[in-house]
Amino acid sequence: MLLPQQVVGYSGPTTYGVPYEILDPAGCVSAEPALGLVKSKVAGGLRLLGDETGDAHLFTQRLAAIAEQLGVRFRYSTSVQRLLTDSDRISGVQVDGGEVLTADAYVAAMGSYTPRLVKPLGIHLPVYPVKGYSLTMPIVNADAAPVSTVMDETYKVGITRLGDRIRVGGTAELAGFSQRLRRPRRATLEYSVTDLFPQGGDFRQASFWTGLRPMTPDGTPVVGPTRYRNLYTNTGHGTLGWTMACGSGRVLADLISGRVPEMSHKYLAADRYKGEWRFQGA
Repeated sequence: MLLPQQVVGYSGPTTYGVPYEILDPAGCVSAEPALGLVKSKVAGGLRLLGDETGDAHLFTQRLAAIAEQLGVRFRYSTSVQRLLTDSDRISGVQVDGGEVLTADAYVAAMGSYTPRLVKPLGIHLPVYPVKGYSLTMPIVNADAAPVSTVMDETYKVGITRLGDRIRVGGTAELAGFSQRLRRPRRATLEYSVTDLFPQGGDFRQASFWTGLRPMTPDGTPVVGPTRYRNLYTNTGHGTLGWTMACGSGRVLADLISGRVPEMSHKYLAADRYKGEWRFQGA
């Protein structure tokens, strides 16, 4: 939710053709009825009419099932050791046990770990892990739970309804590749959802999770070709992994197939940094 001084005169989205509504407290309650229980705390809001909410985990499961029906083979619980090269091409991927997998084209899409994979090849990607947290709990009172997604601008977290669950996620922590769960971060998430939807979920059954967002200095992902003719990257999407997943996949499919992508990929490719960025330990 946005404070009045942030809302007055706000016109940013119109510049890019994004429809929105500025809501007063009553409008916020109309959009999210459960906020009626805390209406006195709500100053106003910004509603993005074209935004939607979904379950990324369920989406990927269903997509994988469809892909398998089309003949795609997934290798789960398999660790990639290194990429093998032959001149200006990738000749294979070495995995557990020394096995080498070969293909016509290769895509490095390992999130925050992608730089570690391609660094031995002389490719330096300015992708750094930024740690985020989420808390997921069962809904105990549907009328007191969010209908869709509410962004709490005070604490920079999003509160989302996923079927019969509430998920609250956010925060940004620079901790390298550590995935230790920190109690103070959980407290922030709990406070935010309790503040806006105090009767919606059961905190006693909440699951606490953390993950690493692959961030770039300019906030734009690294999608496209590399110095190796058959190696491509697909990483650096930050907090918008699922948001940009299908578009990134389409760009890569076009490039690998020799088609011209519908959108320009000039500012997505790794060479846009021209060696200006280096991260120790990345």
